[in-house]
Amino acid sequence: MSEDKFTMWFAKRRESNVMDGVKEHILKVNDACEEMVKTINAILKKDFEGARHAIERLYNDEKAADNIEIMLNENLSVGDLPPKEREDLMHMVKRIDRIANWVKSAARNVEVIIDAKIEVPESIWKNIQNLGNRVAEGAREVKLSLDYLGEDNEKFLVHQRKVEKIEHEVDDFYFAVKKELMMSMSLDPRVMFVMRDIIHSLENAADNCKESVDLMHIIMTANR
Repeated sequence: MSEDKFTMWFAKRRESNVMDGVKEHILKVNDACEEMVKTINAILKKDFEGARHAIERLYNDEKAADNIEIMLNENLSVGDLPPKEREDLMHMVKRIDRIANWVKSAARNVEVIIDAKIEVPESIWKNIQNLGNRVAEGAREVKLSLDYLGEDNEKFLVHQRKVEKIEHEVDDFYFAVKKELMMSMSLDPRVMFVMRDIIHSLENAADNCKESVDLMHIIMTANR
């Protein structure tokens, strides 16, 4: 299939209820990531009530994304898409949904810290803030990649490369923070245990950003 024909192929999908749902889904995933950023920003300001509100909004966004994923799977299972196209789209949506799933996992552990009133050094929260910001940036780039898929493949590739760069940076920073936690002799063991889970969740969210655009790239190349 030529690039022009592929553009027409994907444009038709954009006009469908399925593609409307895909776009709505990724917006909810982005919202969840942004609420994670707001959560950590509030904690750094000692605004724990604000952090709780942000976490609650994050949970709502993640649940909404899950509901959209279920609806999309139902629509795809009875739609007129060929099996290969249907499978590729379902896998892509699942990967995008996992971004929000992992961000929710991180938020749950942050909530444990707040509820237990455990003192966490500001330097550690700033590391979490950095990871959260990068995950949110990665999710935004996933959305932009989807926006350009089938419309402008060169711009799609630009944003795909940005997602890959962010994932590599998060991976490196994750191991640096993990090493810092493990080597600290003064941290409350509870902090070390829960923070390890938080950074692990955020690192997995970044991984799923990359895997989402990898699947978009498969869709692009398979339908040329």
